[in-house]
Amino acid sequence: MKQKILFFFALGVLLSGCATKMNPMPEFLPIESAQGWKISDYKRLSKKIIAMDQHTQLQQYIAQVLGNNPDLKSLSATAKAASYNIKITNAENRPRADLNLTRSRNKDILKEIGNTVSLGMDVNWTLDLWGKLSDDADAAQHLADKAQHDLQQLRRVLIIQAARLWAEYRSYTNAEKYLIDLNKIQANLVGYYQDAYQAGLIPFSYYQGAFQVGLVPYEFFLDAKNSQKRSQLRLREIQLEKLMLLQLMNTLRGRPPADELFVSDDFIPVNLALLSSDIPATVLASRPDIQAAFAEVRAFRRLESSAYKALLPQINLTASTSKSGTTLEKALRGDLVWQLIGGLTQPLFNSGQIKAIAKQKSAESEALWWRYQNTVLKAMLEVENALAIDKLLSWLLDHKQTEFNDLERKLSSAKERFADGDLSLSDYLLIQTERIESLIELSDSETRYLKNRLDLVMALGLPLEIQEGNKQKENSHEEP
Repeated sequence: MKQKILFFFALGVLLSGCATKMNPMPEFLPIESAQGWKISDYKRLSKKIIAMDQHTQLQQYIAQVLGNNPDLKSLSATAKAASYNIKITNAENRPRADLNLTRSRNKDILKEIGNTVSLGMDVNWTLDLWGKLSDDADAAQHLADKAQHDLQQLRRVLIIQAARLWAEYRSYTNAEKYLIDLNKIQANLVGYYQDAYQAGLIPFSYYQGAFQVGLVPYEFFLDAKNSQKRSQLRLREIQLEKLMLLQLMNTLRGRPPADELFVSDDFIPVNLALLSSDIPATVLASRPDIQAAFAEVRAFRRLESSAYKALLPQINLTASTSKSGTTLEKALRGDLVWQLIGGLTQPLFNSGQIKAIAKQKSAESEALWWRYQNTVLKAMLEVENALAIDKLLSWLLDHKQTEFNDLERKLSSAKERFADGDLSLSDYLLIQTERIESLIELSDSETRYLKNRLDLVMALGLPLEIQEGNKQKENSHEEP
């Protein structure tokens, strides 16, 4: 009778333990993505978005960044540690065996000294009836996937950032060269006005219709001197910004800020980032940061499930065998002693700690879900903004190119007129100044256009291909 009472009491405890899971596990939230989103202007985009086959300096710089960037090295080690965590959690769902060898020496009350050697093995196994350990293993796998996606995202960020800095540094190099030429032209113009003033060819007032070749108003002389000062100030500002950018580029590749970096001063290659019709707009769904956010959501859903299952009974099996004797040889020849123990553990009273942990994981899972949604929405916004800016910068670039071409023809005509004596030196130098100013604006427009196109590549999550001779290095995930 007492045994039956004890049996029913234990059964009631187990049932009450199962009932403590009050609320059922919430259903999985539907994981939305950008699959149904349509890009406003471009329906399909080129896979070879970055073609660097003719820009070896950029290739070398990106290779240095990817090989020496401290943040990338740190995150790579973090991803490696996350991969080992998968093995650790999977091991929890498998039997564990331990070998024990003990030797003792003691003396009893009768002053007799005895030796005892014991050799045994213990095997422990936690039965995963409810799938709690499997949930932990799945969560570790998803977190490892997240770490890999984070690593891919950082590599993409570094590639795009390196390309942007490289283009901007080339732009500063060009601007520095153009401003030096501009200062020379303006110095010649000021010198011409100075000579004309000393020769009495510059009056202090300007009369309508009195302008002749070699006779210019004094105000023109003052304007030329002020323009020269402004150009000298612009040159100093450009040189300072170029130096600060160089320090940032060196830091990005893990070098001291003062290290030298050779970058040619030719035109910015606006064809570095091209768009054509090879890739669907739905490629946005494969952005590494979106995949990382999704993997983190899945991981915390499994951790939430595991936390609720901690309220259920846990069954453990333990098997042990041992031999003993006064020496190791006698212990090996001795009789084998074994035992098999089955244990069941049911959380009964813990002040609601386990249930609070489960609710905490549920709240964290919901927070990550909304963070994932925000990541997707921001990705869409980034693409839409980059496309809108691309239209404006494309128009501006065409306008600046047309303006520069017109000034090239104007300068060619002015050169002939100046050689024939139909144009004054001051007017000829002013036309040269206009051309240099237009060249600076064109270079700046090309840089802005290229940087925005690189931002569009980043926003769309397109694969980044770095071509080195006949080889191609893929620096992003494969297209799904």
